[in-house]
Amino acid sequence: MNKIILVDDERIALEHTKSLLAWDEYGFEIMATATNGRSALRLCEEIRPHIMIVDIRMPVMDGLALIRAVSERKIGVKFIVMSAYEDFDYARQAISIGSVSSYLIKHEVDRNKLLLELNKAKESWEADENQRRMQRSDQLKEMITGTGLPLPLEDSSAAPPFGMLLVQKDVPFSAVPSVNGGTGLLPSLKWSYAELSRLADPTPWQLVGEFALNRTQLVALFSQKNRADCTQRDSFKDLVASLQVHLNRQNNQSKSIYYSFQCHDSLGLRDSFRRVEAAARHAVFCGNAQMLCVDDLPLLPLGSENYASALHHEYLEMLVEGMGQNDLVKMENAIKNQFHSLGQQRWNLPGLYETVHTLSGLLNKRNAALGLPEIDPLPLTDKVPLYHIDDIMNSYILLFRKLFSSMGTHDRLSNKLLRALKHIQEHFHEDIAIEDVSHATGISPSYLHQLFKRELSRTFLDYLTEHRINQAKLILSREDAKMTEVCARVGYRSPQHFSQVFKKTTGMLPHQFRHGGHHL
Repeated sequence: MNKIILVDDERIALEHTKSLLAWDEYGFEIMATATNGRSALRLCEEIRPHIMIVDIRMPVMDGLALIRAVSERKIGVKFIVMSAYEDFDYARQAISIGSVSSYLIKHEVDRNKLLLELNKAKESWEADENQRRMQRSDQLKEMITGTGLPLPLEDSSAAPPFGMLLVQKDVPFSAVPSVNGGTGLLPSLKWSYAELSRLADPTPWQLVGEFALNRTQLVALFSQKNRADCTQRDSFKDLVASLQVHLNRQNNQSKSIYYSFQCHDSLGLRDSFRRVEAAARHAVFCGNAQMLCVDDLPLLPLGSENYASALHHEYLEMLVEGMGQNDLVKMENAIKNQFHSLGQQRWNLPGLYETVHTLSGLLNKRNAALGLPEIDPLPLTDKVPLYHIDDIMNSYILLFRKLFSSMGTHDRLSNKLLRALKHIQEHFHEDIAIEDVSHATGISPSYLHQLFKRELSRTFLDYLTEHRINQAKLILSREDAKMTEVCARVGYRSPQHFSQVFKKTTGMLPHQFRHGGHHL
């Protein structure tokens, strides 16, 4: 509803204007009336209407002075001046101020004329409000994120206590984040100011402002409407819950909300932002579709980088020992102990990446010793998206179980086949055929065909293609190399042929994989 205030010193004129329309049917609501400019100004500051219909000649403070006073306060009101012929010079002065939408002659106004001018004023107010909102969002973003001066909020209605929230699209964990964060194929997360305001209306909270941090993160700041009330932590939690339900209805992509509640002053909002942003970065420790108060999470204190040592050498030694002894129980216990140590006191995100890197290195070292190609373990072994640290831990346990179960088989690979596999791994980027491997290893092509089928249950071309595509995946995930360069580095002369083989093997094109397609 667009809020309206009528101002005229003649009561009959006020009643006549009221009677011209069924106001609410057209999206307008008369919030108050006033008979002089001074009373109207006070009502304007309290109600903050969208449109005021104002007479020019009034006692105490005339219409022209009222328009100037409201404009100076930058409340954003649009005025419709309704007066007599002889007041046109005054009206012209009012129009020059810039906030007057139209000038109407009282006795010429009918229902259709008034509705036309109201809709014009509404459109003008909405256009101006969108511009003001964009400016406020930019200023709020600069102030909160630290790119602008740490000044108090200008809006006098925005004062402590504050509630801040960050909404984030849930993206699965990747051991090696892609160049653009793995979100290129995800649609941008969106909301509207009107949506947030509507959700906040029935609560003790009002929306101060909102902004997009990036494609997958949005930030909103709320303040308590009545600061005389006791702080409303529970009511803010209820507001966050209703927002999560609303956002999750938009599409199937799950989202998490991290929120902070602080009741001191606006200068502390940067710390609130740093907390919600840090919690969002540590999403893997709590999983997807979460709603969490960051003030209660085991994050490092702001400004501290004193993470505990990421790798516990006794667990690493236990794992290596278990691999040497083919002791699956010892390997699983070592992996579990290492992952559990990452969240015992504080969430240790660098430690998680170091752990994943180390475990992947051990797997690939073992594969290399067996003549098998290097792999990117998480995306290639688990088609289920990994959102939680326990999912990652279980994924590695599964990988080591597979390694354990296949150790005997791989250990029985013939020396001849191992020589062939080593040659492929050293020359896969060249235009090689089985005849080239045959010549390099001294094994006849026909016998090599038999070795691949008997010992690996695949053809030479199957193995070569698998190795090339695995290497291409690693390059696409880790580097911003041009597609022609990726193609050449993995042994394909034609980018088109490379794309066809990549899609046939993975189900997606190379650029889709690079932009996070393996997360969808």
